[in-house]
Amino acid sequence: MLPLHLIQQASALQSHSPITIDGNAGFTALNGVNSGTGTAADPYIIEGWDIVPAPYFNNAITVSDTTAYFIIRNITTHTLGVQFQNVTHFTLDTISTAGLFFGNVRNGVIERITSPTLSIAGTYCRGYCPSLGGADLTIANSVINNLHIDHSQNLTITGNNISGSKIKGIDMDQSSNITITNNTISSNMDDGIAFFGYNITVSNNNITANVGNGLSPNGVNIRILRNHFSHNGPIMPGVPIRPTTGLWLGGTNVTLQNNIFDSDGIIGAPSVVAPNYFIESGNLANGKPIIFFHDCQGVNVDSVPVGQLLIANCSHIRISNIQVLNTADGLQMSSVHDAIISGSDFSMNKRNGISILSSTSVTILNDSIVGNGGDGISLGPSGPYVVRSGRVTIKDSNVGNNGDSLHVSQTGAGIRLDADNCTLTGNVIYSNLLSGMLLGGTNFTITSNKVTANGGTYPTNSNALFSEWSGGISVALGQPASQWFWISANNISRNFVFGVGVFWSQYVNVTRNLIVSNQAYGIVVSHSYPGPIYNNNLINNWIDAVEVPINQSPQYLNSWNLTYPAGGNYWSDYTGSDKCSGPKQDQCNIADNIGDTPKTLFACVTESNYLCGNYNATDPYPLMKPYGFSRDTDPPTWPNATLRVTQATTNSIVLAWAPAVDQIGAIRYAIYEGNNKIATLKGSILSYTVSGLTAGTPYSFHVEAMDPWGNWSTNGPSVNASTTGWWQYWYLVVVVIAGVGTAAFLHWKGWLRLWRRSRITLSKRPAQVSKGCWLSGFFGPVFPQIRGSNRPE
Repeated sequence: MLPLHLIQQASALQSHSPITIDGNAGFTALNGVNSGTGTAADPYIIEGWDIVPAPYFNNAITVSDTTAYFIIRNITTHTLGVQFQNVTHFTLDTISTAGLFFGNVRNGVIERITSPTLSIAGTYCRGYCPSLGGADLTIANSVINNLHIDHSQNLTITGNNISGSKIKGIDMDQSSNITITNNTISSNMDDGIAFFGYNITVSNNNITANVGNGLSPNGVNIRILRNHFSHNGPIMPGVPIRPTTGLWLGGTNVTLQNNIFDSDGIIGAPSVVAPNYFIESGNLANGKPIIFFHDCQGVNVDSVPVGQLLIANCSHIRISNIQVLNTADGLQMSSVHDAIISGSDFSMNKRNGISILSSTSVTILNDSIVGNGGDGISLGPSGPYVVRSGRVTIKDSNVGNNGDSLHVSQTGAGIRLDADNCTLTGNVIYSNLLSGMLLGGTNFTITSNKVTANGGTYPTNSNALFSEWSGGISVALGQPASQWFWISANNISRNFVFGVGVFWSQYVNVTRNLIVSNQAYGIVVSHSYPGPIYNNNLINNWIDAVEVPINQSPQYLNSWNLTYPAGGNYWSDYTGSDKCSGPKQDQCNIADNIGDTPKTLFACVTESNYLCGNYNATDPYPLMKPYGFSRDTDPPTWPNATLRVTQATTNSIVLAWAPAVDQIGAIRYAIYEGNNKIATLKGSILSYTVSGLTAGTPYSFHVEAMDPWGNWSTNGPSVNASTTGWWQYWYLVVVVIAGVGTAAFLHWKGWLRLWRRSRITLSKRPAQVSKGCWLSGFFGPVFPQIRGSNRPE
């Protein structure tokens, strides 16, 4: 900072041409020097100038190769910047400029600067640079958008407002002995502060609302003390987004103490060797302590306040009855063995509810993981050198509404699990942005889960891109291939793009599932073999199943049945009959609850060439009734249902209705006009256009539903409606009659001779006829912008 005797109040600025100082001899009156001799006690003073752009000058002030002491203050440079190269012993004070650029500068003070960018870099490069950027510098009390530092040392950055950058706020590389303190770093479009360096202290800063991470440190010997992090990583319209948080840790020998995180948290602590991090007491997330365990065993966290929980290199962990909300990852674990997480709530966190890496014998039991910005549960490898997780059980948990409204780096699954020897049972998994379960690995048992409404909503234009990661249960993560999956007895409904998707996998068994009303496909199998698929109930899916075999070769088609007489699957859109029996269905003296003709799978996904081609995949033994359900005699019911008219024309009426309710769903709808059945539709269709009607005629319609056992309802909703008639367009008739009448009147008066080829010209004024007659009001819209003349041609 300047000593008091060198501080001078700003006065009115005088115009000056750009200043170029090359060597100590360049400090002259012609170059704007007001006073001084260039010593420490009497530095050169350059002040009070309004530097006007001039031809052939790229900078307002250029100083190079000087050792004299000097001060530049109270300067405005307009659209030009300031550049120093090989300069020592300087002070810049109260400068408004388009940019400051420094290379190999030492022993300087830069304060009260207003500039979009300030760069201190060795020969203006990133990565390895042979020369120094800056040393022994202070940057203080300035307003800057972006501060870039490269290959520098012994810097103090204090009291600045660094905000509004289109990139990072502070971007520092290959620098050492740096102190960043008491700054406000906010609203930058990337990270607030990001660096790689040695012996770095970041303290007492307010780091808020940066679109990237608040702070992304990397290097060795880093101290992060008493900072306030809040609301970093917001989603901005039109900005590519990625998982972000207040503090994304990297580096070694990192100390955190007494930091405060509001709607923010820490990511990265357990992902490397724990002793590299010293997360001391006093760190708070949303007013609750951030708890960090490492290199431990026998930890029990039960019914205590937790802002965020981080665990690394531990065994025999018990976590129960805690709530972690609105931080980064609610729970992070790495290299943990024998952990039980039960009865806890990890919800509304900015990234994942639970993140686990390189861990074994993990049980997640009866937990609530809802509304997180990334995945609900993310468990598995994140790189080639991470040890695989295994022996994982997720049971009786509630996992829903995870994933932001926009995809954040392909996150938003309910459960993302890439591990081995896993069991998922009894969970309720709903309304997640990507798949309810996104899985990969070996030896999975997936049973008795309710998986509904995951993967978004099917768009009305039917042109959505196919995604392996968007559906109910997706086996799509394994590298090189997942294998040995048993997916059975699950209730899978209303997911998009599919209920069950199996991709690039081996030995995936899909059996005894209820797969209902998925908004594109019930089951999708692509490039996977072998895998028996049988005894599933596929009901009212837009398309029940599609398969693309390995190498698109029919020899790799999967078996869609068990064997006779166990049969295949129940297909609600199957229209075959059951009059015969036997392995070849050629014994036509008794029925056997198996269709007499095979069910042919869907051949081509029209929305994407990804799944297309007729590969002759069939279920040779389609079941005539749902598997595992007792026959009933109760027809579908219509609680509070209505039949609506969504559109009417002169010859058609469009009807729509809500689904009827049944044990497992209505599979047919019948449309009646009066007492006459006019259409029968499969259960996935909930609207119908009645055409060929008479204009202006009233009609009465009602709809009935049938269940899989042939029970028809008799009390379906009804509606009375009429087609439109010509009199509903009376105003057009009035306009035409009025127009014709007016023309006849004008002709009778001799003002408009229609048979004399009157000259008609267009005008932007109101319709005007010669002899001063103006057509306005009602007739203006009828004869717009017409100007007539009765003059003979």
